[in-house]
Amino acid sequence: MQTAPLHDQRKAVGYGLAAVALWATVGSAFKLTLRHATPVQLLFCAALVSALLLVVILIARGETLPRRFWLRAAVMGLVNPVAYYLLLFSAYDRLPAQEALALNYSWPLMLMLLGSAVQRQWPRGRDMVAGAICYAGIWCVATRGDVLSLHFADPLGVGLALASTVAWAASWIASRSDPRPPVVGLAQNFLVAVPVLAVVVATKGGGFVVDGYGLMGSAYVGAFEMGVTFVLWLLALRHAANPAVVGNLSFLAPVASLFIIRLVVGEPLQSSTLVGLPLILTGLVVQNWKGRRGRA
Repeated sequence: MQTAPLHDQRKAVGYGLAAVALWATVGSAFKLTLRHATPVQLLFCAALVSALLLVVILIARGETLPRRFWLRAAVMGLVNPVAYYLLLFSAYDRLPAQEALALNYSWPLMLMLLGSAVQRQWPRGRDMVAGAICYAGIWCVATRGDVLSLHFADPLGVGLALASTVAWAASWIASRSDPRPPVVGLAQNFLVAVPVLAVVVATKGGGFVVDGYGLMGSAYVGAFEMGVTFVLWLLALRHAANPAVVGNLSFLAPVASLFIIRLVVGEPLQSSTLVGLPLILTGLVVQNWKGRRGRA
């Protein structure tokens, strides 16, 4: 039986920063890979790489896949990774990477709204203020700064990005009652997703033939968006004496992502993104702020 490690905040921050640094690159990886593969092809290849990596990690840790949870894995795997990443990659395929990134980072707000609905509770006043700030940012990004109009530059792309936040929030809520260890659950979900995605690729996803750039990009996404980075984040939380410090590191990822998108993808940063994303992040800070009494 494994014993819990002693808290080591420096090690926790190190793991957390490594995870954030990798997550900051994946928006650019999505966009570049989608130049050479369809969203379904990207997801199938990435999910296959992630599943294999997670199984290797489980073997190295001496963990096994319990038989009794495969039905749960089938249900949760269809939500995430299948539905979530299909929606997300389709949004990246249609929108500039910076817009899809900003809209996707509103998922904690959707988590709050869905959680309130499941618990049949009205959001608190602070949550409503946070939601208003977040959705002001979403509106700014979705209209590309033309906030007084009802015109979205790409309504379907915006809808796909926001729908991905619903899928992610739903999977997050479901995972809170999941009895499986996190890495075990993730591995099972991906192992279920791979054959489902194979059928989709074979029938409607453009086939299995992808060029070398598409394969390399998909492998990168599978390793550093879906696989290794998740384990690094779990290690950061496990070692943290103060998990809130590690959690706050996640706000660095979208900011770093914008600059990487500018340098690697070559997208000029739009003023609507530079206004909208800070509004979204501000709303999330307000939503999670505990104040002096909460910190005590």
